Amino acid sequence: MRLATRILFSLLLLFAFQSSYSQLDGGAFNSTGSGFSVVSLNDYQSLGVNPANLGWQQTSHKMHVGFFEFGLSIYSEPLTKSMVYNDLLGNSTDFTDQSQRNDAIKRFTDTELLINISNTLFGFSYQDEKLGGFAFAVRQRISWRSTLNKQASEFLFEGYNSPYFDSIVVQPNGDTIGYSTNPDEASKLYNPTDISHLFYNEFVLGYGRKLVDKENFKFYAGVDFKILQGYGMLNYNSISATQVEGYQALSPSYGVKYDEPTPSELTGSGWQTAGMGFGIDIGVSFEIYQKTRVAIALNDVGSIKWDGNVYQGENVPIWKIETPGIDNYNIFSESGGIIADNSSLGKWEGLKDKTVSTPMHLRAGANHQAMDELAFGLEILIPLGSDDLPGAYVNPYYAAGAQYSPAKWFQLSAGFTYGGGYGLNIPLGLTFRPIHSESTLWEVGFASRDILTFFKTTDPVVSMVFGFLRFGFGGN
Repeated sequence: MRLATRILFSLLLLFAFQSSYSQLDGGAFNSTGSGFSVVSLNDYQSLGVNPANLGWQQTSHKMHVGFFEFGLSIYSEPLTKSMVYNDLLGNSTDFTDQSQRNDAIKRFTDTELLINISNTLFGFSYQDEKLGGFAFAVRQRISWRSTLNKQASEFLFEGYNSPYFDSIVVQPNGDTIGYSTNPDEASKLYNPTDISHLFYNEFVLGYGRKLVDKENFKFYAGVDFKILQGYGMLNYNSISATQVEGYQALSPSYGVKYDEPTPSELTGSGWQTAGMGFGIDIGVSFEIYQKTRVAIALNDVGSIKWDGNVYQGENVPIWKIETPGIDNYNIFSESGGIIADNSSLGKWEGLKDKTVSTPMHLRAGANHQAMDELAFGLEILIPLGSDDLPGAYVNPYYAAGAQYSPAKWFQLSAGFTYGGGYGLNIPLGLTFRPIHSESTLWEVGFASRDILTFFKTTDPVVSMVFGFLRFGFGGN
């Protein structure tokens, strides 16, 4: 594999929307909008958010099981709402003239694209007043964050037709290559540019229980342990005009072809494991006067040891590129062929392995049960450690909202959120319970993380959160 533009563009890659988000509400459809997930999420849904909540039962059902609870969010500064639907998620139309290409360059210059996806493939929990609560879940988590400077955006859409490459040569085999006779180093050329991506499965086992049981005060604590199976990770960060940080480990399914050897080479095809790791979440919660809950949790403490197709980049001059650029806005399906070649001036170094921390963060929140049908609360999420880690939240996240249940078969969640890289949003969630008896529960629902997006065109948060196979069994 060759140089720093490779990590920039050949890895603006085949990010297919696998059924997979670890988001601020954990991808739980029945919590999106309420603004206090760290306090309210219960049973297996509390894994990864606050395992202390396994110590108390939200309903009369001891067992809960769920399948395919899915959440997706796309925050796009470069693309309008219709462009996200039509070009990023749909079948993008190719550019027909240079003015459209120029507009694409302008749109992606110094603008942020954030994508987060989560899918709970399976979740199970058992909760008992004396024994406490046990839970297990299998989840997929994907994140993408990118901000390109003008030169990076120009290379993406114009390739060797960029004015930077002042010489174009057609090879005997018909390939066209652009050369720069006065090349700049990647750090200078791409500053400021930031790209990160993370994709892994997590297998989570958690336990929580009540430790203090007074009439007007109850204390709960919990912990969950996670085995992390990594499929893909990349990070490119232009720290300054003289320094860059770049590393990656990608499963063969990404379609990236490597020209340099690495001791961690993955052969074959498909979604092969590129790294394994371990993580924990710990949390506590308090119940005061049977009406108010306060909770705090530390999440994603751990790391993944990447040992498949691992490379670390160097800061080298960018003097050669072999692509004319992509022809539409679907950067994830089109950009796998963007390759800049600097093999004679510096190479990517193949590594045996590289350990990367997971993006640790702290959650705290509270809610108050004003009446049987109505609860309201608030929450804050604070990133800890480096914000340059793949999957890291870019800034703190604040939320406030309410849950209203006018009937036993229906719940409305709504509120306000700000931060986390998504700006100001108004989430809304609807949960229906076609079956809700003392012994059996069936929940279905869907939510949007920002209903304002339905009424605006720019800076949209295109999102969907849904679940149709969540069940509860066994009364107390």
